[in-house]
Amino acid sequence: MSFKELLVRYIILVPGVFLLCFGIAFITKAGLGTSPISSIPYSMSLILPPLTMGNYTIMINLLLLGAQWVLLRGKDGSVLGRPSGKAITLAELGVQFLLSFAMGYGIDFSMFLLQWLAPEAYWARILSLLAGVCIMALGIAIQLEANVAMAPGDAFARALTAVLGKPFNRVRVASDTIMVAIAAALCLIFLHNLAGAREGTVICALLCGNMVKVYRKIFARIRGRVE
Repeated sequence: MSFKELLVRYIILVPGVFLLCFGIAFITKAGLGTSPISSIPYSMSLILPPLTMGNYTIMINLLLLGAQWVLLRGKDGSVLGRPSGKAITLAELGVQFLLSFAMGYGIDFSMFLLQWLAPEAYWARILSLLAGVCIMALGIAIQLEANVAMAPGDAFARALTAVLGKPFNRVRVASDTIMVAIAAALCLIFLHNLAGAREGTVICALLCGNMVKVYRKIFARIRGRVE
């Protein structure tokens, strides 16, 4: 891959990361929970509010980054289907390190931009949630189109896939489920409610993957016309 092509891919990645963060914030502001991957950071921000959802997102992402290093350290690229090289490199960890902070600050900035959004009627909350899912899925689809880096949550699921020998989609669903369960437990113990993991979290989990598929089909058609 040439430097020019790599640069273009990273330029495409930037709006994808921002839309992902904006979508997460939109979902959160709907007041029906948040996305599965953000359920623990959001719950922690409610339990210990001096730190923001973005701050906790950075912490969780760095923990996932460290877990990848432990799982893949010393393994060759074959465990991830690569023809050569190491399963994990310092360059990959460096990009994920930067993405961790970009996502954390991006979520906080998006929450600031959406401070006006506070729907009260349940139907308005559902509409806000669905809009957030569409935005987040678009961000994920753009990142997949860039195909240059993975967010720590996705990369951690990929590392587990390599170690456990299970399909990525199953491992990712299991990983998200465990995170939501932890978030729900934290909220019940410290807040005595499920503010961080509500019905919106489940709806997001069910719809996001399908929305990503729709966007990717649209992008494929656009590429076909351009070519």
